[in-house]
Formats: sequence, C-alpha cells, structure tokens
Amino acid sequence: MISLQIEIDEATDRELAEMAEPYGGDRGKAVMDLVREQLIARSNDFTEEDIDEAERIHHDSLVMQLERSERGFREGRFTTWEEVKRRNGL
Repeated sequence: MISLQIEIDEATDRELAEMAEPYGGDRGKAVMDLVREQLIARSNDFTEEDIDEAERIHHDSLVMQLERSERGFREGRFTTWEEVKRRNGL
C-alpha cells in the first residue's frame, strides 16, 4: 500500500465521510473504489466483467440501499411507482 496525504475542504471531507460509511468508515477504501469506478467509466467498452467488478466494489453500498428501500416500503415512507403514475395520469 502507498500512503498519500491530500488536503480537502470541510464540505468534501463531510461527503467523503458519508461515502466511506459502507466501508466501515475507511476513507482510503472509499477513495480507492471511486478511482477504480472512474477508470471503468472512462472505458467506452463495458464488459460483463466490468459490471461485475463495479457491483463487487459497491456491494455493501448496494445492499444498504436495498435494505433502506425495503424498510421504507414496510414503514410506508415511499410511494410505489404505480401510485406515482396514477397521480400523474400516466
């Protein structure tokens, strides 16, 4: 591993702390995954392996999002897509 010292402003620090939550608060892991994600995004040729890697990298975050969504629906805090369409006459 390489150690790198960088300077960021307070707003960026808060954002990075939030991004690091799925990594147990490890900001270094969050930054590594963000850099890897950018490298994948630069490529115009997405392969199934690239998608699998992105899912692997963001697994914890994706699981947290899924659990938060399911909990929100159980608790009645979200509107279903069918209800949104009905309300908007779609």
